[in-house]
Amino acid sequence: MHGSNNFAFIDGANLHITYEYMDWKLDYQKLRCYLTKKYSVTVAYYFIGNTGENDLYTHLDVCNYTVKFKSPSSFTEEEEGCPYCKKVITPEIHTHKSDRDSFMTLRIIEEGSQSLYDKAVLITSDGDFDEVVKWLLRKDKLQIVLAPCRDGCSRLLKDITKGQIAFIDDLREELELIEPAKI
Repeated sequence: MHGSNNFAFIDGANLHITYEYMDWKLDYQKLRCYLTKKYSVTVAYYFIGNTGENDLYTHLDVCNYTVKFKSPSSFTEEEEGCPYCKKVITPEIHTHKSDRDSFMTLRIIEEGSQSLYDKAVLITSDGDFDEVVKWLLRKDKLQIVLAPCRDGCSRLLKDITKGQIAFIDDLREELELIEPAKI
């Protein structure tokens, strides 16, 4: 793999949220070094909605990730009421959504079609990426899918990768953020 020009495409929300729910913190610098050494990743795109988490964005930049923002769109989930008694069942919710998946998929296909990278390392556990994984396999452009967590990984994604999948939670000893002890 030496001399390869591989790109990582990281579903940032999927990666970030996974480790918020687990009992350990991912060290983004260690992950970036791992991607470079193990998979010859020269560019690591980190796709995330622009939520204003400036400390995270700065940290990712320092760790040599190329952050790709997708501005969120606001939408409202309508209030639902019981058709019989008219009591509110679900309150109106104002929320935001960034469609990072399609943004990331487009980037993978555009840059792969232009031969900007040799192989792709896809970091996600989201089954919505099944079609782009099929495309990468057909084009012989898939290096590996690294799913953040074995248990949370989509069965569809596990099946479609044809064995080209690994799990970041298996690399805990290598990639965990070890914070200094507080005195």
